[in-house]
Amino acid sequence: MRLIRVGDPTDWQFVNGTWQDGPDGSLQVPESLVRRDGPAMQGHHYAFLRTMVLGDFRARFQFRLTPHSDAGIILRAQDPTHFHLLHFPNCGQASRAQNFWAAFSRMGSDGYLRSVNLELVRRVPSTPFGWLDAEVEVTGRRLAVRLQDTGLFRASDPSMPRRGRMGLYLFGGAGIRGLGIDGRPSLSQRWNGRRLPRRNWFHPRPHPQQRIWQAPAQLVRLPSGGLILSYDVRRDSVSKEIGPLLVRSTDGGRHWSEPRLLEVKGIEGWQSAVIHAFPDDQLRLIIGRDGRYMLADTPDEGLTWSRPRPMGIQPSPPGIKVLHLGPQALLNLADGSLLMFAYGGHSSTVADSSIFTWGSHHCQAFCCRSADGGMTWSPWVNIDGTVDGSGQRVAGNLDLTEVSAVQTGDGRILALARPIYSPWMWETWSSDGGLTWTPCMRGPFPGYAAPNIARTRSGAIVVAHRLPECTIHVSLDDGRSWDGGTMIDSAIWVMGSMVEVEPNTILYVYWDSFESLMRAQFIRITKAGPVPAGRNR
Repeated sequence: MRLIRVGDPTDWQFVNGTWQDGPDGSLQVPESLVRRDGPAMQGHHYAFLRTMVLGDFRARFQFRLTPHSDAGIILRAQDPTHFHLLHFPNCGQASRAQNFWAAFSRMGSDGYLRSVNLELVRRVPSTPFGWLDAEVEVTGRRLAVRLQDTGLFRASDPSMPRRGRMGLYLFGGAGIRGLGIDGRPSLSQRWNGRRLPRRNWFHPRPHPQQRIWQAPAQLVRLPSGGLILSYDVRRDSVSKEIGPLLVRSTDGGRHWSEPRLLEVKGIEGWQSAVIHAFPDDQLRLIIGRDGRYMLADTPDEGLTWSRPRPMGIQPSPPGIKVLHLGPQALLNLADGSLLMFAYGGHSSTVADSSIFTWGSHHCQAFCCRSADGGMTWSPWVNIDGTVDGSGQRVAGNLDLTEVSAVQTGDGRILALARPIYSPWMWETWSSDGGLTWTPCMRGPFPGYAAPNIARTRSGAIVVAHRLPECTIHVSLDDGRSWDGGTMIDSAIWVMGSMVEVEPNTILYVYWDSFESLMRAQFIRITKAGPVPAGRNR
């Protein structure tokens, strides 16, 4: 088995910086380049071995993951924009919950990584920083992977070419070492190294200081048809925030105004500020602090705000200290009412717990409803409607945190909740406007930090989330089924907001990976899947 080293860098084509040989047989990205942006997905580093064209082959290597990272090997690359990728995406939430994922993805000329297979692999430790063993066998259009001698992952793709260059991929603090390849090299194959992965993102608010960290919150369509975006700014991960700041766009998100500080008289030290276009087409601001909420109006689409007035929010449910609003706090319903979603930590002991109550770090999620523009609200309802064998309600799922929701074409409400320990998101439905909910069930895909769920006028449902990295899923049948997922950027923070700006075109504004400038993409939703729409569409 041939040991692969960087050796002469001219034997390779590197995308986003030249790799180097490291200790113990490692092939590494220099530390100074790990957080480099690159031409496409932020922080992605690819190395293509131009001197090795392979069909079937076997490989052995070790890899190491950190809380937000990814590592893998490239299979049968035709050029730097067309290849298959075996990789092991990780985020802090997955690894601390002992959830190890393996993925087989396909890169295309549009710069998106489309998931062919994403699988929770059992019998593989997820604890970060340790080195894991991998053995890979690629035969025809199939691959089989053995991890740590006990974990198994298999995948196939009929579209995978019969031969091509092999290569390596790293993101974040991940590492690869001891790569050995056993295979019969094929004849030389044409290689167009001038083609590079496509850049689909842009900075809505460029700033000369890259170390400014912009954290977008709500992206809202105004009654006039324009857009307003709120975001905070900080110098680093520990300094005090500046904001919220508001910027506006009158051309569908292509260009944005200079930022303006959101100011409300008599309010200082707020912990949350949610801007929302209510069902009556009025823009309002919900201000939260220590579990108390106030509501402010604006006569001029956010330029000025009224003195806030208390909202009639019901007390937190028993066992919950303080309820927090998630990234998608509010959902307008077709009947003119409004739902609010919140979550809060639960006490460690629950008197009415049962086998249906899952989790050890306890958190529950709730919903309430307003029919008068947000002034008064119904009591909080647990979004897990689980009952026991006799039909009695039991304590709700204790693994529920941030909630994202959408109303489907038939009037039902689909909610997806971020987990703490579950490998997949939690899913629940309401058929009566949020008054009652079905029992929570394992959702269709893994995910954390979903900013909100968007539904296009044609009925497509779109959600973005963390893992793998920044991935979006699309449903064309009101949530009954979903596509396999498309990674559109690294963006380990994800968050942000998305809204339809043109028929079947989503604008998504999101946090970046490395505490710098926020990013945005226009994404067109087609029957074949999401595709980049381009800023100058």
